[in-house]
Amino acid sequence: MRGKKISSSKIKILKYLFTNAFLLALMVAIAVGGNDKGPIENYLSQNPIQNSGDVGDAEGIQGTGESASLSLADTSTTVKIQSISFKKDWGIRDALNFLGARYQTNIVPSPKVDGLITITNLYDVTFEQALEAILGHSFKYEQQDNFIKVYTAEEYKALKEDQSRMIYKVFTLYYITAEEAKKLTSPVLSKAGIIQESTKAEVGISAGKEGVGGDTGGNSMALHDTIVIYDYPENISKAEELIASIDVRPQQVLIEATILSATLTEGMEFGIDWNLLNGVSLKGTSATEDYATGNTVDRGKESTTPIAQIASGVDGTAMESFGFAKLATGGLRIGITSGNLAGFINALETITDITILANPKILALNKQSGTVFIGKSIGYRDRTTIDASGQATVGEVSFLDTGTKLSFRPYIANDGYVRMEIYPQDSSGDLDAQGIPTKTTAELTTNIMVKDGETIVIGGLFRDAVTTTRSQIPLLGDLPLIGAAFRGTTDNNVRQEVIVILTPHIVREPKETLGDARAVDIARKRVGAKDELQWVSRTRLIEDRYAKAVKFYLQGDNKSAMRELVVVLELRPTYLEAIRLKERIISETSPEDADRMERTMLEAIEQQEASNWRRR
Repeated sequence: MRGKKISSSKIKILKYLFTNAFLLALMVAIAVGGNDKGPIENYLSQNPIQNSGDVGDAEGIQGTGESASLSLADTSTTVKIQSISFKKDWGIRDALNFLGARYQTNIVPSPKVDGLITITNLYDVTFEQALEAILGHSFKYEQQDNFIKVYTAEEYKALKEDQSRMIYKVFTLYYITAEEAKKLTSPVLSKAGIIQESTKAEVGISAGKEGVGGDTGGNSMALHDTIVIYDYPENISKAEELIASIDVRPQQVLIEATILSATLTEGMEFGIDWNLLNGVSLKGTSATEDYATGNTVDRGKESTTPIAQIASGVDGTAMESFGFAKLATGGLRIGITSGNLAGFINALETITDITILANPKILALNKQSGTVFIGKSIGYRDRTTIDASGQATVGEVSFLDTGTKLSFRPYIANDGYVRMEIYPQDSSGDLDAQGIPTKTTAELTTNIMVKDGETIVIGGLFRDAVTTTRSQIPLLGDLPLIGAAFRGTTDNNVRQEVIVILTPHIVREPKETLGDARAVDIARKRVGAKDELQWVSRTRLIEDRYAKAVKFYLQGDNKSAMRELVVVLELRPTYLEAIRLKERIISETSPEDADRMERTMLEAIEQQEASNWRRR
């Protein structure tokens, strides 16, 4: 054949055959890839099973020609099956075998799974949807590792209720109580499930009657709250998922509160006071009792009235006038005296302004209460009992709390807002002559909503008391113009005001409370307080010499630092900071001397002899 030429007629025949073969292949491809049924698809439907369409773009599946191993999680969410056609006389087991072979998935039906399929075509469904459509309501499936096991409805029910499958699991709780976890997980357990919780922890702190001791818990469980669940594995999985979502670290709220309590007292005293005869009082004489002297009986003296006293010539006056104006030690007094006559004009104005400012910061967990109290507890006897013999028995001592108090309970929302129940109070109190307490208070209770970081002002706690007292001679004090000479007036005005300013901060991490900065502030306060001491005091001398030692050490002058430390430790041998600095300087300058320090030597001997002590 080499060297021979192919005729043009043969070339045309080859082109015709090639073109027809290409068109035939294209039609087959269209029939396989499309959703419209054509003659070729009708032909292919005569075969037992045909699967048409792309499987999808899920990971591990590139197209119709490639196989993949699928799980229910993959097939139910990502992999799409465009269409599946079955023969009418095919059974469920045949359909399940096809799905397992096509997607390389281990589908294991039980021996009782049998029957004809009720569907012939499926369109645009996932693997899981196709499996559920094939099984219908009469069959159930369950995935166990790499197997999908299919049962009849009766088998599935018996399997789920088989108590030999029940297992137990221990859940350790860190943020919620065992009682709360038991209540919340009970709905997801089966009727045969059992859940038990550990004993609840004690609530509050008991210091005992004498301030120490008291109930410390005894043999109470000191571990974390724990629950034990005994149920079917699927129910325990649900409980585990539920506990993981609720046993989380709660948020906290930092409240910056500013409480201002101001009291303004204004008093005015004005009046004219007349005294006749230098204020000689009107008084008679009291009677005296009978008494015996030897054989003589003295009947005593009868009482006399003031008028009878004056009639008998005893010193006294029939008219007296004073007390309209209080004879204060301060203020303005203008008057005259002439013989036994005295007249004074008294005028005194007093102003007392008291301002109390508190700025506490309180950190509280979500839904937990927090309270700050700045004030005084006044003790008093709450009762006194008199027995038949007249013996008085004093009751217990109670306390009356007065001052500034703020109580609150925050509820954190999911949108950055905080709902708060708050109770601010400002009060004062005292005991009367009989020891009965009296309390004056300004307080309110409210429920508010505040955004994280924003400041609210709670004002309006005002109390204004105006008192006017008028003293006068009847009739004369009411006369026009001249009546002012026979009366006195005392005015008193007390104005109390309480303002509460609150700023909540949602705290997600403890470091957001700036605890390090607060600790530094405490150190500043401590140093500032010591600076106020007299320079000759022992504490001030020790602190100043230690500060000099630190300064010399930082400058590299270890000799001067050691000289100052010697003085400090002579005055206070237990000064821990000075001892540490001394040992640091010794270890840096003379390491061999550090090993010979008394404390180091004693510790070495104690370690060597510790085993001997334990054997005794």
